[in-house]
Amino acid sequence: MLDKTPLRAEFQSTVAGTTLLVLTGDLDYDTAAELFTLAEELFSEELRHLELDLSGLDFIDSSGVAALINLYNATRDHDATMRIIALTSYLRHLFKVTALDQVFDLPPAS
Repeated sequence: MLDKTPLRAEFQSTVAGTTLLVLTGDLDYDTAAELFTLAEELFSEELRHLELDLSGLDFIDSSGVAALINLYNATRDHDATMRIIALTSYLRHLFKVTALDQVFDLPPAS
């Protein structure tokens, strides 16, 4: 059986109205709901901009991708913006082949 890394989320306020959410571990079927539950805390504040650091994700499956899409939609529903500020080359490729690079605001490729 494969070892799983628990999903961890760390929130950091960078400037007024902007929050950085750093995700590490596995974002999959077992942890996708955690992401949305954690994100609901953000919407109770004056969130205007959500920045995601996904560079620490070890694994993501279709449920994890769906959770990111749901987070994006929830952010828009709350009249806020979301952008991804760091990601792995694997995630960049995944977003490209699924055309999510056209949806998500991604950092420039290095």
